[in-house]
Amino acid sequence: MRPLIRTSALGGYNELVRELGGQPEPLLRQFNIDPERLDDISYLIFFHSLMQLLEASAEELQCPDFGLRLSAKQTMETLGPIAIMARTSNTAGDALFCIARYISHHSPAITLGLDNTSAPQFPRITLDINITDFPYRHQTVEMAIGLTANIHAMLTENRKRPEAVLFRHSRILEPKVYKRHFGCPVLFNQDCNALVLTPEQLDFPIRTADAFQRDIIANYLIKKSGGSPLSFIEQTNFIISRLLPTQCCNIKSVANELFMHQRTLQRRLKDEGYIFEEMVDNIRKQDAQNFLAERRMPMAQIAALLGYQEQSSFNRAAKRWFGVTPNHYRKSLHTIVGAKPE
Repeated sequence: MRPLIRTSALGGYNELVRELGGQPEPLLRQFNIDPERLDDISYLIFFHSLMQLLEASAEELQCPDFGLRLSAKQTMETLGPIAIMARTSNTAGDALFCIARYISHHSPAITLGLDNTSAPQFPRITLDINITDFPYRHQTVEMAIGLTANIHAMLTENRKRPEAVLFRHSRILEPKVYKRHFGCPVLFNQDCNALVLTPEQLDFPIRTADAFQRDIIANYLIKKSGGSPLSFIEQTNFIISRLLPTQCCNIKSVANELFMHQRTLQRRLKDEGYIFEEMVDNIRKQDAQNFLAERRMPMAQIAALLGYQEQSSFNRAAKRWFGVTPNHYRKSLHTIVGAKPE
C-alpha cells in the first residue's frame, strides 16, 4: 500500500508557482491532486504524487531550488496537531523528539530521528524518506530538511542556527543558495540527511511549555495512530539503515541500539517472520537504488555507505538485485523520472 501525506505539506505551493510565472492547477492535476481541495485539512494524497509533483514543478518552471523555496513558505503549523505538542514541550530537544515520535501522523513515508550517540557533542536530527521505488527525491528531501530547519529556528526563537546541514544527494545548486537559506555549512554525499545541532540548542527552553496540553494532544495522536508510530520491524530497519555506513552493522550492534539481548532480537524477528540477514540485504538494495540515482556519487562511496568493505562485494550484490552491474543500473534509472503515479 502506498503511503499518504496530508496536503498541508503543499502549503504555499500555489503561491510559489504563480510567483514563478506558472499555473499550479495543471501541474496538480497531472499527478491526480485536486486543486480545489488543497486547503482541505482532511484531504490526503499519495506521497509518490507529492514527490513527482515537486520534481516536475522544478523542471517545468526551471527552478532547481523549488523545494527550498517552498519550505521557506512553510511553518511548523504544516504538521497540524504535532505543532501544538512541539510548542507546549519544555525544550527544543523535547519538541523535536515529539515531532520525530509522531511524524507518522503527518505521513508514514517520513522518518525523523534524534541521533545523540554517534557524536554526543553534535547531536543530529536525521530524516529519511521511506519510498523505495522512486529514487529521484532531491526536491522533497530539500523541502523537508528546509522545513525542519524552519521548525528549529521557531523553537529557538530565531536565536540558533544549525551547526551544519547534511544531504545524502549530490549538490544541485550553487553553494551560496544553500548558505543563504540555512545560514550554516551544507555538506553533500553524506551518510544521511540531517541537521547537526549542539546540546545547548536542544536544551533551549520553550516559553509556551504546557505539559497538560501536550499530553492531551499526545493521547489524541496515539488514539488516531493506534499506538507507537514505528513498529518493532520499522525500528529495526531504521537502525540497520543508520548503522550500515559505520561498517559495524551486525545483529549484536542492532540489538544494543534496541536495548535488548541479541538472542531476544533474533527470537522477536523469527516470531514476526523476519531474518536479520535478509533485512540487511533488503535495506542495502533500497539504499543502493537511491544512491545510484546520484550520477556524481562515486561507486566506492556508495559501496562504503552500504557497509561493504570491498567494491567487488557491492558489484556482486548489485548483479544479484538488479541483474546488471551498478553502472548499467544507474544508466537505466533516468527512465523512472517520467513515470506517473498510479
